[in-house]
Amino acid sequence: MFIVFFSLWIVFNGRIALDVALVGVAISALLYAFCWKFLGFTPQKELRFLKKAPKGLLYVVTLIREIIKANVQLTRIVLRRKKDIHPQLVTFHSPVQRPSGRTLLANSITLTPGTITVYLKQDELTVHCLDTAFAQGIDNLDFQRRLLAMEDADDA
Repeated sequence: MFIVFFSLWIVFNGRIALDVALVGVAISALLYAFCWKFLGFTPQKELRFLKKAPKGLLYVVTLIREIIKANVQLTRIVLRRKKDIHPQLVTFHSPVQRPSGRTLLANSITLTPGTITVYLKQDELTVHCLDTAFAQGIDNLDFQRRLLAMEDADDA
């Protein structure tokens, strides 16, 4: 975190000089100490975050890929001459254990065009799908597999 603070200091200053670097080191150290004391930030948490970062990046890539795929599907529906749409509510149980993971899953589903998470309680999600094509396989999404992998990495 210290490196992030210092990097931001340099970027915001727009130049690298000895005086800028020394002041940046001091301010970054103070911010790091503040985070440690008042926000519960520790080097162990930082290491845990760094271990999960690659899986988090894969999650973001998966999310972008799924958004693009859903956009293509939705574009096909919109451009069809015959609007044959069959909206559907789908309820399923997610194996994601952590509340933050389930919330991230619900928000990711909502970010994907053609689907909206309308209900989330414990491990049960209810999703409104614009068409039955969006409902297929919704209980076994790539998002969910990535979140489960992130939980497994956190437990290890």
